[in-house]
Amino acid sequence: MQIKRFHSPLARLMAGLTFVGSTALLLTGVLVAPAGAVTGPPFASKVTVTASPGSLVTGQSATFTAKVGSTGHPTPGGQAVFTITGADSSVLHCDAGDTAILASGTAGCTVSSGLNAASGPYTVQAAYTDTVDSNYKPSSGFRNQVVTVGNTTTVLSSSMNPSVTGEGISINAAVTAVSPAVGNPTGSVTFTGVTCDGGSNTIPLAVGMAQCQIVGGLISKKSGYSVSGSFSGSPQFGASSGKLKQSVVPAGATVTLVPSVGSCSGDVCTVVQGIPLSFVATAAASGSDGGTGTPTGTITFAITKPGSNSSLSCDGGTNALVLNGAGQATCTITSGIPAIVYYKVTASLVSPTYAPSVATLFENAALWSTNVTTSVPKDVGAGQSIDVTAVVAPTAGYNGSSTPTGYVNILVCGSNSNGSNGCQGGAVPLDPTGTAKLTLGGGEFPGAYFVQAVYTGDGNFYTSAAKRIGLGVGLSDTQVSLSEPGGFYSADGDPVAITATVSTPNGAAGSTLVGPPTGNVTFTITGPGGQVTCAGGNSIALASGPGQVEGSVTCYLPAGTLTTSPLTTTSYTVSAKYSGDFDFHFSSGNATQVVTPLAV
Repeated sequence: MQIKRFHSPLARLMAGLTFVGSTALLLTGVLVAPAGAVTGPPFASKVTVTASPGSLVTGQSATFTAKVGSTGHPTPGGQAVFTITGADSSVLHCDAGDTAILASGTAGCTVSSGLNAASGPYTVQAAYTDTVDSNYKPSSGFRNQVVTVGNTTTVLSSSMNPSVTGEGISINAAVTAVSPAVGNPTGSVTFTGVTCDGGSNTIPLAVGMAQCQIVGGLISKKSGYSVSGSFSGSPQFGASSGKLKQSVVPAGATVTLVPSVGSCSGDVCTVVQGIPLSFVATAAASGSDGGTGTPTGTITFAITKPGSNSSLSCDGGTNALVLNGAGQATCTITSGIPAIVYYKVTASLVSPTYAPSVATLFENAALWSTNVTTSVPKDVGAGQSIDVTAVVAPTAGYNGSSTPTGYVNILVCGSNSNGSNGCQGGAVPLDPTGTAKLTLGGGEFPGAYFVQAVYTGDGNFYTSAAKRIGLGVGLSDTQVSLSEPGGFYSADGDPVAITATVSTPNGAAGSTLVGPPTGNVTFTITGPGGQVTCAGGNSIALASGPGQVEGSVTCYLPAGTLTTSPLTTTSYTVSAKYSGDFDFHFSSGNATQVVTPLAV
């Protein structure tokens, strides 16, 4: 209820009445106050200061009320001047000004910005002054106001959750005052469970926020990261902490695959057969999902031909190779890859922190061309063994390690050949040096021949043919050797048998094609008395029948044919000339038969 103030003379008279109970005493028309009572202004006043709410925390809006009273007198009017002073001498002011007009004996001061625990306790003074009629004396009231620190909450959040390996993220801590506390807490937040950029995990608050930046991101792991943020508290606000589960999944990755040599068109590559070859796989973050960094783990290589799951092996025996610091792994095949077919080459990334990725290319080792050269002996005679040599080699420019393998078809052809269709020979295997040798043990008849050699090729080399070369086969040479049981010594008048043997080089005489020499051997035996004659004649046909020594004839000289005088030694000149035949040259041999006198 509002108390009206009376400003008329009667009112002022009434203000001076002394009340006994509810009755004012008035004597002879004059009001008379009881003995001992204060009968006139100014009257004493009393100021009481209260706060709402009574207990304050930092930043909480507060209202201070000054209640002015005077015992036994009506409610005073006037004004109250508030002074709010902190222990640190800071001064706060009322929202509507520090001077407030009393209404029904009270005046209020609201500080909506609140008081600070760091500056408390505060002394709140309300100084009363009767600015209405000066009927009340000035007075002041005081209040000692304690302000406690405000409670806080710390809430963690992530700029990206889940993130991927290497993706830059920030863990944010929001520290807020718990109502009724008001304001932005200051201080710092310490993060645990991750490593913040800058070398420190204690981050100062700015407008109630602290940010732990991790530009390089985190790596994927199944358990994720348990992150805590602890606000240390301040003179204004109490400590608090928050937690966050940061998930990190494998980042997308790419694998590029290139051969160390050769050329490529798109993913189809060609290399020279047999040369050392490496496949280089490089793994990297794809970046499409924000992931960064260099993958770790292994690259598994597979080098397979169509229709097969069996892979060629990298040098060292394993196709699962560990990535180096640059994210690379190299599969080297020193011997190169076989030719003809395209091999499918794959490189598969297996990484604990990056998603699987595969690169593929198709590699073909082209067949390399070859040259074949042949060689034959000179001065080949009928029936003699003939060695034909063919050498197969890669053409100029080949720098591989392979040697041609397989066969060379070597043929010796001519109208007089002993082979079918006018040719002898066939497929001859190459030795490790790339050489094939054909030996015609039966030889050929005399005549003109040509030699051809064709390499059939293998999995690494093309076929090729040698230039045809000529081979002339003539009559085989012969040699006549003479023998006599006595060593070309006989006594006067003794019978003598001189044997002429016709031989040939290189087995010609024993060949199944030509056989032994045929024809006649003519002996000429001349002594002091002229020529002597073999029994049966001096021209003797070479033996060729069963039970005979082929290629040999014997001149029998009966007793008394070779003689000498009693006191001298006589020498006879022996000549044996082979006449030759269709396959063999003629030849001759000579010897001297010595005839000694008979012993006395």
